[in-house]
Amino acid sequence: MKRILIPLLALAAAMTFAQPPRPLPPGYPDRSGNIDLERGFRTPPAGYGEVPFYWWIGDTLTREHLAWQLDMLARKRISSLQINYCHTDTGGITYGRTFRSKPDLFTPAWWELFGWFMTEAGKRGMTVSLSDYTLGVGQGSYVDEMLAEDPTLNGSELHFDSLELGRGERFSRAYAQRPLSLNAYPLDARGRIDGAPVDLLPEMGPDGVEWQNPWPRALVAEVKAERRLPSLDPMHPRAGHSYVRHFFQRFADRFPGESETGLNFFFSDELNFNLQGNIWNDIFRDEFMRRKGYDILPQIDALFVDLGDSSVKVRMDYNDVRVALSEENFFIPVYEWHQRRGLLFGCDHGGRGRDVGEFGDYFRTQRWNQAPGCDQPMLQKDIIKNKVASSISHLYERQRVWLEGFHSSEWSTNSAQLTDAIFANFAMGQNLLSLHGLYYTTMGGWWEWAAPCNHFHEPYWDEMDGLLECTERLSYILSQGYHVADVAILYPVEPVVAGYGNEAVEAAFAAGEAIYRDGIDFDYMDYESLGRAEVRDGRLHVAGESFGVVVVPAMRAIRHSSLEKLRDFVRDRRHGHQYRPAAGGL
Repeated sequence: MKRILIPLLALAAAMTFAQPPRPLPPGYPDRSGNIDLERGFRTPPAGYGEVPFYWWIGDTLTREHLAWQLDMLARKRISSLQINYCHTDTGGITYGRTFRSKPDLFTPAWWELFGWFMTEAGKRGMTVSLSDYTLGVGQGSYVDEMLAEDPTLNGSELHFDSLELGRGERFSRAYAQRPLSLNAYPLDARGRIDGAPVDLLPEMGPDGVEWQNPWPRALVAEVKAERRLPSLDPMHPRAGHSYVRHFFQRFADRFPGESETGLNFFFSDELNFNLQGNIWNDIFRDEFMRRKGYDILPQIDALFVDLGDSSVKVRMDYNDVRVALSEENFFIPVYEWHQRRGLLFGCDHGGRGRDVGEFGDYFRTQRWNQAPGCDQPMLQKDIIKNKVASSISHLYERQRVWLEGFHSSEWSTNSAQLTDAIFANFAMGQNLLSLHGLYYTTMGGWWEWAAPCNHFHEPYWDEMDGLLECTERLSYILSQGYHVADVAILYPVEPVVAGYGNEAVEAAFAAGEAIYRDGIDFDYMDYESLGRAEVRDGRLHVAGESFGVVVVPAMRAIRHSSLEKLRDFVRDRRHGHQYRPAAGGL
């Protein structure tokens, strides 16, 4: 029996191996090396056309008007239509409230219209989606429904308070809620902490704490966790799954089967958890202990004051755990929902990569997008925003880089300016275009949102075929293969987390701008990508790329693993592997 079974298993394995590869989802690049680039360039596959922001606002939505507009859009190389809503100036938390529409968003009439629209768009070769812009915390939409259903999803912020005392002065305070930490530190003559603290929490009674300072000078430091209402805690174990269930999954549930072909993209615009500074929740202390091997509470003051040599380690360890929990419990579940369905999830978040510490670590958290991106308002060509987004995509082998362009450039924007801005931003790493303006209506000139409309409300609309066809081809060709660049600039999150300010950030961005002006391409590199890079032949190899030069931008704090890899890189070069520029091409 074994003699028969083993050959059969081998044959089955060979047959499985010989099966043709599954077709790539629309808009997903081919990095197999077996690709006919010329054929794809001449006739790009689905998913590489423009994805405009389609503002369903300003007038009553009717099937007749939408069908007429769909017919116009179908002839212009547009892949998908992203429905957007704008907001009032007041009334919300992260923004004003979402403007009301007819029919109202997420009402039964709206869902019926959306289903019809998805079907009609599909007949014309387009998919549809909905942006989360104006639908976040405090905006009266699905996030607020999440928080109402499960109030534990609201987050908490760490707040620090301190009081300096002279010898013999007393600290007296009543507490309605026990703080996380309450310590008294001796101070030297220059006001610096000079010795071990006294833990005042054991002194707390029903009426609070009473303590008399025995030192010449003392600092009493208090850290407490305060709930922020409303907010969304990305570290909560149910945060990402609840977010998916209340937003993305609703489309799949409403249109089972149809959503697999009718949806292709989702886009997160200016994500805001409505939490500031250092955040906390009920699982953080135990998770920190499990991951870092020590209790953070006795040293939690180091997040706010200098406790000496250990302060930088405590701050970086805290941020590591914060970011890891946010990834695991929010960003990864959202990413995986899209990945399983072959969808593209893009983003344009608040700091656009210039705020390296956004969400704790912008690079680490935003790698959980199929299409990391940024906006370029007013025809801008910001190399830093583009390079952060594209570097995340390159180093984590994500599918695309999403350009939101070019809101607020005003109605005078002409086709030459638009072409120049698209080409410049694509040269900087972008490869998926969303023109911000596609208006359902202008109400005869009485309605606009971050004008202009770049489509059928512009006089050059009839002549845009060539530009949009060109953009589709560029999107295709620039999405395939692997990026080639000689230079990597370290993305300096660590000095910011350590409390050393923005000196390294300014140096990193200035270096990027300077070498790009000199015609040298580059990527920003995070510490994890550096850590997994292989040193070989005088270059750093990672994610299909290789770098011959690494720029370390005045970092007063850097990870030991980064120093080790840089040491190995230097040693390899000293042992005869001289720098050679990377060969060009895809």
